[in-house]
Amino acid sequence: MDFDLYQREAEKTDEAKKSTISLYGLSGEVGSIFSLFKKRVRDNPPFQKFQDQLEEELGDLLWYISSIASIHKISLNEVAARNLAKSRSLFDEGEITQFDKGFKAEERLPRSLTVDFRLDPETKKSEMFVHGSRVGDPLSDNAHEEDHYRFHDIFHLSFMAFLGWSPVMRRVLKLKRKSDSKIDENEDGARAAITEEAISAIIFNVAEDNDFFREIRSIPFSLLKTISSLGSKFEVKACTFKQWQQAIWHACQIYRELVANGGGTVELDLDEPGIRYVGRPNIGV
Repeated sequence: MDFDLYQREAEKTDEAKKSTISLYGLSGEVGSIFSLFKKRVRDNPPFQKFQDQLEEELGDLLWYISSIASIHKISLNEVAARNLAKSRSLFDEGEITQFDKGFKAEERLPRSLTVDFRLDPETKKSEMFVHGSRVGDPLSDNAHEEDHYRFHDIFHLSFMAFLGWSPVMRRVLKLKRKSDSKIDENEDGARAAITEEAISAIIFNVAEDNDFFREIRSIPFSLLKTISSLGSKFEVKACTFKQWQQAIWHACQIYRELVANGGGTVELDLDEPGIRYVGRPNIGV
């Protein structure tokens, strides 16, 4: 039996067809399952027919879920399919993305990169250096209270490493795909870069409230959904929740190192993929 067939048959037995009644029933069945497990924990030896009773309670739970879906014209097959897709995205490492594959070398992100973050002792601005040359603009916190947002470029680098995507870093490294005018405008243009900056700002604010995610499991799914939605109009939509999770978590770990050491050297590997903090800035490279 598939979900839609079950839903059609269950609907024939729903005389009330009212969301409120089904919601009350759903709540009651969840309580019944809690009571069932309470008895299992309490009784020694465990009471008989636990499996049969659990199966019955789960069936009742499914009936009320089906009722609510039918009342609101929602297909249980679609619900199940979308839920599985979300679950896979949360645990799927995904493929190493090369959105610039097929473009000439001067328009492709480097497969490895070493970046120095240096903090100017006078201005307190962070500067990025690649091969001894500064890239991008010096950054301050742009805030009344110091929060070290000056190091937020680490998020763009982590997106580049784990997602193979960063319109901001393409602009900074002068690697925009100008040979394809549509890609240059729609994927590497201002809107894409602004979206990425918005994503990094949202991540920073949520991370700041959560000790910069010392455990990867502490990254809330609501955050992943928000940034996935923001990126849905761009090529990065191909990346999974798991890939976003890895990019966010590693960026936060390195951000803490940059803050603690007043800068430092970061190595990217887009083929592994990975990003790591390797020590104090390479001054004079």
